[in-house]
Amino acid sequence: MTTVPQIATLTPELASSSTSARAAAEVTHIALSPNSSQLAAGYSDGSVRLWDIGSRTCLVTLSGHSGAVTALQYSSNGALLASGSADTTLIVWDVVGEAGLCRFKGHKDAVTDLALVHQGNKLISASKDGCIKVWDVVLQHCSQTLIGFKGEVWSLAVSPDEARLVAGCVGADLRVYVIRSPDEIQGSSSSAAAAAADSTRSEADLDGPAEQALIN
Repeated sequence: MTTVPQIATLTPELASSSTSARAAAEVTHIALSPNSSQLAAGYSDGSVRLWDIGSRTCLVTLSGHSGAVTALQYSSNGALLASGSADTTLIVWDVVGEAGLCRFKGHKDAVTDLALVHQGNKLISASKDGCIKVWDVVLQHCSQTLIGFKGEVWSLAVSPDEARLVAGCVGADLRVYVIRSPDEIQGSSSSAAAAAADSTRSEADLDGPAEQALIN
């Protein structure tokens, strides 16, 4: 049997040993930055801490959620961090500036998973409310809501080239969606009629109409 050695323990410093509420906060979700130098940890009290793995120190504590953090996701360049919570909200954080950029409200139940695509310009969220929402981080609004699930949507996965999104929900079905690039979106806006007439695509398009593929 091979034993994996423990190399570090990251423990947040508490302001006082009598602060029972803070002492009771548990880690509920974690995410590793793309370059593996930083770790984001979400806690049951709604806080998010950014840790420097090399120095084993907490860089900053981000506060903004009123419920436990249930999802975390870095953008591909590591500049942004998105957090989702049991309070149904999402926050996009500026990692370097150590501050919140925007807060999104729209889900009716806890957020279960997140995906940041297009260098963090689009945020995709899944929720126990049975919906997937696509958020425009630049314009700060919900640009699309995907419905029709049998129940809670629990998990999201994006392909390395950000061309496909797979969603897992209650039941045995997985749903696959096409994620169009910004160039494709811009091009299709000038030829909407041609896009609507395209019936050869089997996946659902996050930025336009298409048939949805179910993988059983």
